[in-house]
Amino acid sequence: MSDSSNTIIVIPARGGSKRLPRKNVKPLAGKPLICWTIKAAIKANLDAKIIVTSDDGEILELTDSYKNKGVFKRKRPAELASDTASSVDAVIDVIESESGLGNNPQTIILLQPTSPLRNEEDIFNAFQLYKDETTNGNKDTVVSVCEVEHPTAWVGQVDEDMSFTGTELLNKRSQDYEKEYRLNGAVYVCSVEHVMSEKSLFTNNLKASIMPRHRSIDIDEEIDFKVCEGLLNG
Repeated sequence: MSDSSNTIIVIPARGGSKRLPRKNVKPLAGKPLICWTIKAAIKANLDAKIIVTSDDGEILELTDSYKNKGVFKRKRPAELASDTASSVDAVIDVIESESGLGNNPQTIILLQPTSPLRNEEDIFNAFQLYKDETTNGNKDTVVSVCEVEHPTAWVGQVDEDMSFTGTELLNKRSQDYEKEYRLNGAVYVCSVEHVMSEKSLFTNNLKASIMPRHRSIDIDEEIDFKVCEGLLNG
């Protein structure tokens, strides 16, 4: 890992969280939540600069403990720390900061700290797929996905009168439906050029890097935290 690289790994971690307060520093199986993502990024062993971007002093201090392993911190502006600020806003801020330092990254890998079970293999596989696509002349964003738990044909809406509508019930077993996949939010790989020109991580065409469901849990509420802790503790 170097302080100047064509690839930067961005780990965005706000201090605040409405549903699960201080979740990014909440201890998970003996380590603050964000540390699981930092360690996975290090173990991926990519020639990439790892940057944790945060508005929070405790998170930035935690990042300092990985300084000798090539992890850098970025104190993000207050306006990028609100509930309405998006991940792409934080990524753009990091890119502009790197440009100010004279660096010219070409590729962004975004790792959300709320996916602590995502490991170095998942990161490497997504990045390798992106590199293979780029070699073939494509610059499509690579997103990590996992198989859905149940067919989306079973998903619908509940009206005010409690009517359940919008489903396609064909008296089939779940295993009889074609496999479907969803974004799991763990890994995104995209070109810096696209992020800066479109202010988005997503290209019109996306490439899928498949992860297993058991490593695809995204921590949003306390129950997610407890499930991850159970899996990590064996």
